[in-house]
Amino acid sequence: MILVRRILVLALCLSLAGVSLLPSLMELRIIKETSISGGPSGGMTPEELALLSEIDVDNAWAHMEYLGSLGEKAAGSPLELSAQQYVYDEMTSMDLDGLEMEPFPTSSWSQNGTTMSITSPVVEDIPAATYGGCYSIWGTEDGVPYYFGNSNGGKTLVAQVVDVGRGTLVELDAIGDLNGAIALVQRDDFVIPYPTVAIEEIALHGASAAVFYGYYQQYPVADGIKQDSVGGSLPSFSISRDSAQRIMDLMVSDPVTLQIDGSVDLHSVEYGQSANVVGYLNGSVHPDEYIVFSAHVDTWWFGTNDDCSGVAAVIEFARLFSEARANGTYVNERTLVFCSFAAEESGGPSDWYGWIVGSYEFVIAHPEIADGLVLHLNADMIGSEKTQGIYWLENSWEINDFVKKAISDSSVDATWCYPMYSYTDSWSFTAIAGGSSIWAAYVEDSEAYYHTQLDDISQSSLESMIDMLDLLGLMAIRSDLALVLPIDFLPTVNWLSTNFKSQAPSVPSEAELFDRANTALRDLKDEVIAVNIYANDLRDAYDDAETDEERALIAAEAAILNDALTDARRVINRWSIGQGGSMGSWDTFVRTAQHVHDYIGLEDAIGDLSSGSTNNALAALQSIYTMDWAPLCSLETYELVMSWMINDEMYWADDFDQQQAYLNVYWIYLGLQNETLTNSEAQLILENMRDDLLIPWLQEDLLTLEWAWTEASGILASVQS
Repeated sequence: MILVRRILVLALCLSLAGVSLLPSLMELRIIKETSISGGPSGGMTPEELALLSEIDVDNAWAHMEYLGSLGEKAAGSPLELSAQQYVYDEMTSMDLDGLEMEPFPTSSWSQNGTTMSITSPVVEDIPAATYGGCYSIWGTEDGVPYYFGNSNGGKTLVAQVVDVGRGTLVELDAIGDLNGAIALVQRDDFVIPYPTVAIEEIALHGASAAVFYGYYQQYPVADGIKQDSVGGSLPSFSISRDSAQRIMDLMVSDPVTLQIDGSVDLHSVEYGQSANVVGYLNGSVHPDEYIVFSAHVDTWWFGTNDDCSGVAAVIEFARLFSEARANGTYVNERTLVFCSFAAEESGGPSDWYGWIVGSYEFVIAHPEIADGLVLHLNADMIGSEKTQGIYWLENSWEINDFVKKAISDSSVDATWCYPMYSYTDSWSFTAIAGGSSIWAAYVEDSEAYYHTQLDDISQSSLESMIDMLDLLGLMAIRSDLALVLPIDFLPTVNWLSTNFKSQAPSVPSEAELFDRANTALRDLKDEVIAVNIYANDLRDAYDDAETDEERALIAAEAAILNDALTDARRVINRWSIGQGGSMGSWDTFVRTAQHVHDYIGLEDAIGDLSSGSTNNALAALQSIYTMDWAPLCSLETYELVMSWMINDEMYWADDFDQQQAYLNVYWIYLGLQNETLTNSEAQLILENMRDDLLIPWLQEDLLTLEWAWTEASGILASVQS
């Protein structure tokens, strides 16, 4: 592949020099098409092809292989720091204009080994792992020792296993007191969206530890040991479906006893620390405008694909652009920033919203980059073996056409979606920084083994890495050299309009505020259409200009427009987005959506109660967010988990009030069910909840949207006056 790239560069250079005997551009495209780089060059220019042909995929692969070989690089751990030191050292040798190791506080843990074995009726070892952030059998928590064992001074747990199904309240109540048993739990996130709920319910029923197996039903990797960040009151471990089946087979005829040994030291944010590595290549024309490459260095298990592959890409892009500038073959007009983020998988001040920590800390520490952000390119899981499906990109709305064209021109077999969800570093750049972001990944195959011990070099693909390096590199070049930034708010406005206009009829009491916000949105759409015409006029005028003086004047106009586009984008993206929904979904939606959704359920329940239809009222209450999982656990577990979800300091979701508030209606549901609440009592409580909580929340949302859309309209209008 490297040879093909070198041939391309030589041929292009000679062709541009006028040597007619060399292959034509069409023939060069054929050369690329027959390589493993992912298809023909499509609409790429010779200059773009020339720079992309200098990507050293072998170099990127070597970085990925080494970082994966380090093992589990948990947030705040010595191995995470060791991996970041490697990234820093690699970038030190490059001709960058700046390189920083930027520390920040993080919660962390040190896993000191986990062993699990069947001791009866047979003796067999069971491969196992401690869930990230969970207690093991013994260790320390902020320096204070803890012990959950029943032998060896509390450092070993020996107990009988009880199969508790998915760990729901109904299943556990049927079993009764677990009496110190080890609970074997099928992790099915379609049933209980987060294992923490099952852990707390199992603890209430007297278990000594929880052993999970499985993951979402459609990803049945029998030998994969899935690991995530999960908190809770009990020691919690993960084993494979194969191991769980072996235990269950033995339990058919005899009780099964497990012995678990393991130690984990836990550290809160007051005691732990991670660090981001950030390199800079200053822009020659627009140094205060930024294109950010990023990936996260922390991993579960080896994490070769998730996300050593992305970090390898960041290192390679830093080499590519710095060497091209040093050689004079490419000069970046905007500042390029190369980030290896720590603590993406976990590490926040709480287990509940404790991920994407490094990227959040970065955008908060660098408001100048948030203000001048052109594009964020997040490479997360780009090296997986491709055996089916297509590559997957998520992006913020305003760059839909830009992403679509890059996919088409590079001929990479990819699709994209929007809006941006909150489980990758892209959220920090779209929702918190208010910028444009792309998350590039490969979903269909890699979902089966990411966060398992199977995510190693054997699952990696040179072809996938080449494809995604080409695609990300192309988007970086185009956004760097763009006269007018590739920002088009029309997809944003259309998404907002489609989702917002259907909400107003559901809450007639707030019709006036909905109308005002809708008017602001229509005005914004008018300004967006006008500014798009203006942007195209500037591009055409620049292409038609005959002198440097003319081009300079047009470029100065474009710079003013670009400032307006980024100013408007920060307002629109930050203040239009809401985040929440079901526990395990982390949905992104128009800011009012969750409260309107819950209002409908509440109103239906109130109406049913007033007409004496208790069963219909119970069904209506179940439609309210959090009630998708509440009936699976006890009220005690529910209220404990809700105390983590309803938090005024939600870390990265609180900066612009994006985390939408939840209603606690489970106790009312149970009161109606067990007849400790009458219909009239429940109706009064729900009416007060509607009037005192939900309506004020919704009014605040609507006023925020009206302000934001009016503000953005004014910004866009001012640049055309």
